[in-house]
Amino acid sequence: MGALYAAISGLNAEQTALNVVAENIANTNTVGYKSSSVRFAEALLQTLSAGSAPSATLGGTNPIQVAAGSAVNPAAVAVNMAQGSLQATGSNTDMAIQGAGFFVVKTPNGYAYTRAGNFHLDANGELVTAQGDPVLGWTAGEVQNGLLTPQNLGPLTIPIGTTLHATATSGATLTGNLNSTNTGTANAASTSYSVPMTLYDQAGNSITVTLVFSDPTAVSGTTSSGAAWQGIQWTAKLEDASGNQIGNTQYLNIPTNAGGPAPFWASGAGSGTAATSGAASWTIPASGPFPDGSPPITLTITNNQVSTMTSYASSTTAQASPNGNGAGVLVNFSVQADGTIEGTFSNGQTATLGMVALAGFNNPAGLLNIGNNLWQQSNDSGVPVYGAGGKGGRGTIVDGSLEESNVNLSNQFVDMIVAQQGYQANAKVITVDQVLKNTLIQAIQ
Repeated sequence: MGALYAAISGLNAEQTALNVVAENIANTNTVGYKSSSVRFAEALLQTLSAGSAPSATLGGTNPIQVAAGSAVNPAAVAVNMAQGSLQATGSNTDMAIQGAGFFVVKTPNGYAYTRAGNFHLDANGELVTAQGDPVLGWTAGEVQNGLLTPQNLGPLTIPIGTTLHATATSGATLTGNLNSTNTGTANAASTSYSVPMTLYDQAGNSITVTLVFSDPTAVSGTTSSGAAWQGIQWTAKLEDASGNQIGNTQYLNIPTNAGGPAPFWASGAGSGTAATSGAASWTIPASGPFPDGSPPITLTITNNQVSTMTSYASSTTAQASPNGNGAGVLVNFSVQADGTIEGTFSNGQTATLGMVALAGFNNPAGLLNIGNNLWQQSNDSGVPVYGAGGKGGRGTIVDGSLEESNVNLSNQFVDMIVAQQGYQANAKVITVDQVLKNTLIQAIQ
């Protein structure tokens, strides 16, 4: 009877292998699916002889063992966690992970993990899976304050159409070069460069003003340590759209020799020593250029905000980047490689809306598959380590893409043929064993 039971165990094992192959092939087009394969192990053997050690007159003998009722068992169904191919979809709610890690979702039974990033926004603007489970992450405030902790994980809301309030302009950063070719010549008095800026009041009204740099003059001075330096001083006037000057004339000193100080606002014309104002400031009144009834704003540009400016005999590239913005509504968003959700508003401004969380495991193949492309932590998976993409061994997020199934159809067809042949061979053993028994019975009749 041993041959029959051994063959039956073989049939069962090959049937299990065929079941796994069928599941893999059925999920060829399942987003984020991870294929599996069966690992066989030899079953418990019955020992007929334990073997003997060599003696002075006889050599040793090997153990004699045969199958004890069954010959083979499916020892494990191993999950292949290899990366699947990424397919661009163009949808900003679709996400793929390039590398290790899982998206974190909240199900009615607790946290679960998935590689399937085919998400969408529900009626409340919440980012959810295809089954409606919330995708977890951190709010904008938590991202900005570095509070990316497991305790702070929560649903992510992307409120398309929400309003970004207006912010009044208070300062600006100046960068680039002011051409100093005409310094010290007869043409210096006519040298002038305009740097336009758009400013906002707290109501969101905007105006365009121009910072005009002119009259380049050679200046010199000493640093706080007593080192001498030379440079160019520029007068700076703020003008409205009609060319009318706003506020007072300011003076910007730009050292040109190595070892000199960073550019700074001088306290007056020709001043090039330690006497500095630290900032240039202009107050823009409400009664022109801003509408009547709007509060005035004060534009202050500090020494730090001009520290990278130069004044060499090369093309003028000076430009200004003022802060402040008008009101706008959220019209679009994108997800960065680390999971940061960046919103784009109708006024051209961008703002962080939150961050998609990723979870990493020491043994991802040990996760428990609960269906619907979801996995749960198991005793052998290790505990999840949450954080941003691209850190702590976690992969990066690719926005507008999905990870395809990692099923290799060629391999599956080969495995299917091998399982079929194994099944047929075991079935043949049963047939032969039955023939032998029939022969024996007929011999004793």
